[in-house]
Amino acid sequence: MNPSTLAGQHVPRWFWPLLLGLNLLLHAPFFNQPPNSAHVWRQTNTMAVARNLYEEDMNPLRPRVDRRNESDGVTGMQFPSYEWLVAVGYQALGFHEAIPRVVSWLIFAAGLVAFHALLRRITGSSWLAAVGTWGLGWSPELFYHSINALPDILALTASLAGFYFFLTWYQRGRRGLCFWLALACVTLAGMTKLQYLVIGFPIAVLVLRDAMQRRLRWRDALALAGFAVVTVGATLAWYRYALALIETSGLADFGLEVRPAANLAVALKTLQHNLVSDLPELLLNFANFILLLLGLVVLVRQRLYRHPWFGPVLAWALALLAYHIIELRQMTVHQYYMLPYLPVLLLPVVAGARWLSRQPRWHWALALLLLAQPVLAFVRIAPARWMRGAREVPVELFEATTRARLRQAVPDSALCVVGPDNSGCKFFYFLHKKGFGYDESAQLFRPLPGGQPYLANCIQRGARYLYTNDSTLTADPRLRPYLAGRVRKVGAFEVLALRNPASAAP
Repeated sequence: MNPSTLAGQHVPRWFWPLLLGLNLLLHAPFFNQPPNSAHVWRQTNTMAVARNLYEEDMNPLRPRVDRRNESDGVTGMQFPSYEWLVAVGYQALGFHEAIPRVVSWLIFAAGLVAFHALLRRITGSSWLAAVGTWGLGWSPELFYHSINALPDILALTASLAGFYFFLTWYQRGRRGLCFWLALACVTLAGMTKLQYLVIGFPIAVLVLRDAMQRRLRWRDALALAGFAVVTVGATLAWYRYALALIETSGLADFGLEVRPAANLAVALKTLQHNLVSDLPELLLNFANFILLLLGLVVLVRQRLYRHPWFGPVLAWALALLAYHIIELRQMTVHQYYMLPYLPVLLLPVVAGARWLSRQPRWHWALALLLLAQPVLAFVRIAPARWMRGAREVPVELFEATTRARLRQAVPDSALCVVGPDNSGCKFFYFLHKKGFGYDESAQLFRPLPGGQPYLANCIQRGARYLYTNDSTLTADPRLRPYLAGRVRKVGAFEVLALRNPASAAP
């Protein structure tokens, strides 16, 4: 990408084929890979909900999980918009683990287009929009999750598209379809993942500024009030409904609560790690981080804080900072919770690239930083997370042959006790089973209120088989009274038939 070319107002014809084509090419070897590596628990729970929509009921108001005990599995979660789209793909093409990855990548690609359109509207420059979009495409964290089963990608794309459609409506006569498209996209973003509703903060600053300057007609004010009520109201109504589903079912696979840091020491340690490691390495990549630092210097030296967009962007950033503090416990290892920060962070990146493009002697540096981005994204993610076989998943479940043997050992309709798996979803998803989970083997013998051991209670409630890869459990004499025999052994995994509670000694 030649800086002198970028200094013009038009994006070269090869920009989109290069960005999307190269991104697709680098991802292509991994589309058929089952859920794997970092945050695989989130991937498998998402894919389980999608599969259950496909196999049981396509009603998005009744999402179902696998660790459901003897219930129908309906519980509360974020609005399952992404899961429903994947289920539609299953309906059209049949079940295949590549479908969620393809759906995610297509949504990611749409997000790049939306971000380019948004940046072009904010900056008035196609080449600045291209630089920012290039940076978004090579965020290592987004590069990883752009082919993972993660609803955050849909929420990010919907929020960017919603902001673009809103600005198009707001700045061009305030008539037409764009208002309704903005309303639909922002509502979808908030319902899919609540934190993406912060896109409303820069919108609010734009509107309030115009209201204070008496540039807002009453008819537009009513429309904007309706916009706020619908986007916020629909989002909050969904999460209230989801919490009611969790309370009714008792199935809490999806945590819908605020998670601040446990104490000040933990908070400071987490913030340090976020700033020193997560931000430059995972969220932006080092090339973008250099442009970010340069952009912040440019912001001060060129007094860009006087720019009309500084106030809305500052409000956007402060809202994200508040969200970060409120959810700080999640930021310890859940870097994908920081994906909403990318659009804001890339604005100073664009400012830094703009300054370099205007300095002929530094064109080589800008070109190097832009060319380094896909290399840094691929090298950071692919070898560690996709090219080393099973990661955070037992190899017997990762490999298709052994997984099939374990799944086929008993009918999918049979209720099973599955573990030890503290995620409560990984083993269930790969085995395609429903039933009772356990975090550690000792839990099976731990008495419940009333004195009955957990395993005996599971059997009494309908469990007929036990899946485990814990050899110490199968050698434990406390397990023998509950066993009717071994069904199958595959690697470290054993499938054991359970006795009826009436014939089992507690």
